[in-house]
Amino acid sequence: MYTLQKVKLAAMKPAFGLVGKKMMPETNLIKGEGTTAKVGELLLNKGIKKPLIVTDEVLFSLGLLDKMITSLEEAGIEYAIYKGVKPDPTFTIVKEAMEICKTNNCDAVIAFGGGSTLDTSKTVAASAANGFVDPVKLEGMMKVRKKPLPFIAIPTTAGTGSEVTIVAVVSDPVSHRKTTIVDPKLIATDTILDPAITTGLPGHITTTTGLDALTHAVEAYVSGFANSMTDKMALKAIKLITENIEISYQEPTNIAARENLLVGSMFAGQAFTRTYVGYVHAFSHNIGGKYGVPHGLGNAVLLPYVMEDAKVEAKERFAQLSDFLELADKTASATEKAEAFVRYLFDLNEKLDIPKRLEAFPESGIEAIIDGAFAEAHGTYPVPKYYTRDEAKELLLKVCAK
Repeated sequence: MYTLQKVKLAAMKPAFGLVGKKMMPETNLIKGEGTTAKVGELLLNKGIKKPLIVTDEVLFSLGLLDKMITSLEEAGIEYAIYKGVKPDPTFTIVKEAMEICKTNNCDAVIAFGGGSTLDTSKTVAASAANGFVDPVKLEGMMKVRKKPLPFIAIPTTAGTGSEVTIVAVVSDPVSHRKTTIVDPKLIATDTILDPAITTGLPGHITTTTGLDALTHAVEAYVSGFANSMTDKMALKAIKLITENIEISYQEPTNIAARENLLVGSMFAGQAFTRTYVGYVHAFSHNIGGKYGVPHGLGNAVLLPYVMEDAKVEAKERFAQLSDFLELADKTASATEKAEAFVRYLFDLNEKLDIPKRLEAFPESGIEAIIDGAFAEAHGTYPVPKYYTRDEAKELLLKVCAK
């Protein structure tokens, strides 16, 4: 079953590896407490005259942008601002931000927010540098012809790793279908990881975004496109996330743990943008698009179940992760170690108070979700195991609303 998809993925692997090693630009990383106050100096050194700041109303009203804005004003840099980003941004939102960018002749884009803000900003920066082309026309692979405007990413959650990925996800406002813009040029020119701006996150945002990043790392590690370089990135991410997510949840103002989570999320982003993701994302994307389930929550709930279903096919890789995290005796069999790793994921969700079900996702929607997830994953994601339709239904019955 799925022989043609497997053949297609096998043919893609060498090219994908080459792109990952040779064509991915590196972001200039600035990290540490209070680094948002250095944005003005950074832009001054880069010769940027008037950036567009992209954010959301909540972050703006909380005053989290104040230090950055003060640094711009002290550097004598004018700016325009768009604060209308919503979760799962649509092309309508992107076009609103584009209009402000165009009207104010902005020469750079600063993203201050979570994954939705970063995706919006990437799309604006790419469109603006290409004659303000309709962003719908950028959908697909390698459609960004000219290098985007300078793009400075300031993530406020440790989750998406979007600052270092080659993808922007934007939803169609009518069909609610999530579309992707894929191009190495979308990677941020500069990334600022300031743990101080994450300390006020609600606990459920800390956990679900952190588990989103863990999902990126785990799916990258078991991907058929994984290689020695992506393995190193994924393992760094897994170590930083698993060692710091509980601390960040229990001690929200622990700066060291918060910074480690941000760095772990970035490594996870670097890993999965070179390997693709898997079924956790395929199901979560479609559930989120149709029912408004936050992406991090969808991934968090689905991760242990999907990995449980793959524990035979991914046994050796799971055993390696078990050894890495010291979850079982080194002399245990690969099967026992794989089971220990899956058990660890379920236990972690329980410690972090992750719900077992997605209450906004009804059982009546399962068939449509399977259709969307299979269309997304099959022939695209190099997963260790392909689901049959009956297996996918069995999985989704475990996580849909009762």
